Amino acid sequence: MEQQQIKEEILRIVSENKVGTLSTMKGDQPFARYMIFRNEEFTLYTISSKATEKVQDILTNDKVHILLGFEGSGGYGKPYIDMTAQATVHDDKELKDRFWHENFRKYLTGPDDPNYIVISCQPKTIRLISHPDLDGPATIRFDE
Repeated sequence: MEQQQIKEEILRIVSENKVGTLSTMKGDQPFARYMIFRNEEFTLYTISSKATEKVQDILTNDKVHILLGFEGSGGYGKPYIDMTAQATVHDDKELKDRFWHENFRKYLTGPDDPNYIVISCQPKTIRLISHPDLDGPATIRFDE
């Protein structure tokens, strides 16, 4: 599989799979939680409340880890991605309006809720794992 095909497959996975894990560091321990992601190319976005532990974790240490894909019955053997990224907390109206969805009303009062923030995850590395056309993981680096 060539580099361009690997990138295309990664983009397919991040576009088709919205639920994944976001891991942050709390002190010297990792802490993972399920999140809903949207992507623009390779950058992933998720929403949160300012009052959550994950936001405090990111403000302390902006290095995060994301797993996305590997869903559905019999998920074993389905391709997925393993991403290391730099997370940034955003409070600007343009991003908040762009990523707002009415389903978020379970957690926030609306797009103008003062606790509503967007977290962007800029990839450093993405590994494509368990792809049938690869003999082992393929890694794309973004930090060079």
